Amino acid sequence: LVLFAETRMGLQVLLDRTLDFLSLVGLKLNADKCFTVGIKGQPKQKCTVLEAQSFYVGSREIPSLKRTDEWKYLGINFTATGRVRCNPAEDIGPKLQRLTKAPLKPQQRMFALRTVLIPQLYHKLALGSVAIGVLRKTDKLIRYYVRRWLNLPLDMPIAFIHAPPKSGGLGIPSLRWVAPMLRLRRLSNIKWPHLTQNEVASSFLEAEKQRARDRLLAEQNELLSRPAIEKYWANKLYLSVDGSGLREAGHWGPQHGWVNQPTRLLTGKEYIDGIRLRINALPTKSRTTRGRHELERQCRAGCDAPETTNHIMQKCYRSHGRRVARHNCVVNRIKRGLEERGCVVIVEPSLQCESGLNKPDLVALRQDHIDVIDIQIVTDRHSMDDAHQRKINRYDRPDIRTELRRRFEAAGDIEFHSATLNWRGIWSGQSVKGLIAKGLLSKYDSHIISVQVMRGSLGCFKQFMYLSGFSRDWT
Repeated sequence: LVLFAETRMGLQVLLDRTLDFLSLVGLKLNADKCFTVGIKGQPKQKCTVLEAQSFYVGSREIPSLKRTDEWKYLGINFTATGRVRCNPAEDIGPKLQRLTKAPLKPQQRMFALRTVLIPQLYHKLALGSVAIGVLRKTDKLIRYYVRRWLNLPLDMPIAFIHAPPKSGGLGIPSLRWVAPMLRLRRLSNIKWPHLTQNEVASSFLEAEKQRARDRLLAEQNELLSRPAIEKYWANKLYLSVDGSGLREAGHWGPQHGWVNQPTRLLTGKEYIDGIRLRINALPTKSRTTRGRHELERQCRAGCDAPETTNHIMQKCYRSHGRRVARHNCVVNRIKRGLEERGCVVIVEPSLQCESGLNKPDLVALRQDHIDVIDIQIVTDRHSMDDAHQRKINRYDRPDIRTELRRRFEAAGDIEFHSATLNWRGIWSGQSVKGLIAKGLLSKYDSHIISVQVMRGSLGCFKQFMYLSGFSRDWT
């Protein structure tokens, strides 16, 4: 409760009337938690001074504050000269240090940062006015600790940290954009008639709202809402070299559960390696020699190709065995799910057709209905929806349909599907939505398969790095 008066006698009268009103409803003021501030203007010096004056709550005198004393009102610190300037970096810095020293997994640290530490600042940032430079400094401090926890390189795209998980990022809010957005929303929600009808208060509110809008202007676009900010960071992520492979990450949300939840599916080391895989930060020759083109970048296994993450995961002969195991792991997961749904599943049946031998990964039989599913883990350079459609067109032919009806004696419908992911564990939107719509896959299984593909890709990389001492002879 804040009381204002122009004279000492007027304030004492307000105190007495407030005390009488509270006593009528069964309440009383605690003099130990009350204080006064006497501000007196000095017209000739064009300044204000503080006067220590005596005021009483009942029979008890309440203290008078000095100019250097601070108090908190609605979560914001004030002095006699006004609001104390908020510095979120000083507030969150010690908490980040304690979180670093705590015996937690990196995914638990990320969850605490995203859901506890940063939201603690929102109230002060919305009610207080913070300089843009201070917000950028705070974001820089947060990114330093995120890179430290996840062992990420300095040249990793900043947008990967701030883009939402559903778009392929880590989902750490950027205070540079969130703080002005929250302040604008708070000011726009003020509908009190005694403020909007007052000319001074109304002009102040409009000036503050316009200032917040100006701060939310990014490349001729106004980021006035959280979805707009998320889209801004997602677009910046997709324009980067390392983040371009995440362009289709927003087509299916459940696949990102392991990124933003402290799941027990992954150990701390697997989580760190999975994040590095996701943003193409694994130490390949092409990654570690950026900007130094005079250094050798050819595959250390002897392949006639640059050593990139895509080459190791998809083409290099040294990681061939792990690629096959990654593919089979997805096949087995989908097979178990189909059997739990009551389907009879045949793995890699040999179909001798007019066009030659065809061996789809799975053929599921249910109530005289045939579903053909083929699994593929593709590169991140091309559209996965196109790869999904090409796989369907590969099997959806009259001679294959005829052979399936003859082989399995089914008179019902025959449908062809694909389970298409890239080596980062990102699903093709059309593929996963089609499988779930037909009841061949659950949302939980899609999440587990995404994690399995990510683990399989890490296995490819580890085998490539650990197997040394031989190379392919091209002579």
